[in-house]
Amino acid sequence: MTSARLLFGLFSIIAIMILVPSQCKSDETNVLVVMIDHGSSGFIYSVGGKDASADFLTYLDKHKSDWPSVKTKVILLVHEQANLAMINNSRGMIIKAGYEPPRVFHFNNDKRTLVEITFMPAVPFSAKGPS
Repeated sequence: MTSARLLFGLFSIIAIMILVPSQCKSDETNVLVVMIDHGSSGFIYSVGGKDASADFLTYLDKHKSDWPSVKTKVILLVHEQANLAMINNSRGMIIKAGYEPPRVFHFNNDKRTLVEITFMPAVPFSAKGPS
């Protein structure tokens, strides 16, 4: 087993423990882990441990029957080199595919820590200030 798959498995287990309460039955809620990792060739998207880099949204749509949105919670794990626009775009694609907004966790290069990023509702903004 490659180290990347091992780390993905470890992150998946941690994410599931965080997201799903221990008293919840496994047939009630599925957890879909989406990861944006960074490698020598750039960013690598994976969904449920499988490569989805070619077209992330199309991959989600094609595999919707594997993870029905009404029974699936999504966790988005993002590498520290992913910028906020990439994270927000990925959240948008997950929502567009019919899922609830995902919980988002940021991890560093050594993949030893996860930090949750919380998104709040948007607020009006003007560079000119209040009118």
